[in-house]
Amino acid sequence: MNIRQLETFYWIAQLGTFSAAAERLNTSQASVSARIRELEEELDVALFDRIGRHVQLTVKARELLVHAEKVVTEASRLRLAAGKPDMVEGVIKIGLGEAIATRSLVAIINELKGRYPQMEVEFDIGLNADLVRKLTRGAIDIGLFGGPVDAPELTFVPIGAMPLTWVGAPSLFAGHATVNQADIAALPIMSLPREARLYTLLQEWFAEAAIVPKRVSYCNNLTTMLHVARAGVCACMVPVSFVGADVEAGILQAPAAVPPLGSLKFFVATRLESVDPAIGEIASIVAGVTRLPESAQQAAQPVRGPFGQKGRASR
Repeated sequence: MNIRQLETFYWIAQLGTFSAAAERLNTSQASVSARIRELEEELDVALFDRIGRHVQLTVKARELLVHAEKVVTEASRLRLAAGKPDMVEGVIKIGLGEAIATRSLVAIINELKGRYPQMEVEFDIGLNADLVRKLTRGAIDIGLFGGPVDAPELTFVPIGAMPLTWVGAPSLFAGHATVNQADIAALPIMSLPREARLYTLLQEWFAEAAIVPKRVSYCNNLTTMLHVARAGVCACMVPVSFVGADVEAGILQAPAAVPPLGSLKFFVATRLESVDPAIGEIASIVAGVTRLPESAQQAAQPVRGPFGQKGRASR
């Protein structure tokens, strides 16, 4: 019996299939099957019932899983306690929203590579709703996304906020230095999809004036949205930092919004039930690397749990 077999047992139990566990452990499905077969032979017990592509823990396996989790946890703590970065290995999966990835991905890569040279990091760039689902079910280990998010299975640490702005080609705004809800509602608008936090903030801004914009199209990629905006086709609401160079060059205009748009708050999140102490350690490192300008005020808020604030990324 070895730690790889127990880790494999744990991840199959968490994710429900051998293929998902193989992807999570960055190995082949054949290797996962071999580890479980060897573990079952040594323990002389069947661990899983096969139900189509999915598997279900046997009654005895549920009892054994409790002990396997403890071993996996203690093995991770041992690596951390040794204080030797080379002992921290394997795959860590981090999901990020596009805006925070554009700003901070290089810094995250450099920091983790310097601290843990043997660890492999996989990044998943996506929308909030997708990242929350993946984090909740264990497909990723750490999430960085906009909030608030109502997810009792997760724990959160605030890292600050990005101010927002309307942008479009200068011809779209006809030289106006300020815009209000009625001005923007008269224009074609492109937004992230409805499940995105940015879309919620857009709707809240219009709701202040009891206006419902009619000409809204949707795109799941900020970079593509800005490509369309540069062509003069639409106005977009985006983080200021995402368009600074284009605005400075005069390619895009960012008129002042009246009332102001406010900011998109960001959080680093992990699962409350995570058995790997290294994930909390790495999440804290990622939070430090990605901290945004407004984070000093938010950091004063109390946090709970093994990594951050339980259950909801609050306003």
